[in-house]
Amino acid sequence: MLGDAAALPFENGSFDLVVAYNALMDVDDLAGTVGEAARVLEPGGRICIALVHPLAYVGRFESREPDAPFLFEWPYFERRETHERFERGGLGMTFHSHVRPLEDYTRALEGAGFLLDALRETADPGGDERWLRVPNFLYLRGLRGGSG
Repeated sequence: MLGDAAALPFENGSFDLVVAYNALMDVDDLAGTVGEAARVLEPGGRICIALVHPLAYVGRFESREPDAPFLFEWPYFERRETHERFERGGLGMTFHSHVRPLEDYTRALEGAGFLLDALRETADPGGDERWLRVPNFLYLRGLRGGSG
């Protein structure tokens, strides 16, 4: 099924769980998308969010050395769009994302009536050694309040 994340084709309270896996940094209307998640969740339902940590979009390591300093190239609180092209095995893909600070995600949850009940910042244990020192992923879990 294809649809707009800010206008889901489901009835109110249709689900007890919504999962947004590596998606919220790519939507134009963050508040509308999180609001739709709340609408389609039953009271007491949960939203589980996984995304690339906002820090991963604002800097780079000075070199490939394991102890290389992480350098900020953009201000952390600057909201902007990115368009990154990757190619592997002759296939190319362009990712269009929104760079937002952590506060934008927590405010979207708050505005939609969610109670934040878990927040985790994790390293990338499968990546190179540098990413064990800077969070690469962000996991959030919200509980939908209300009675319907």
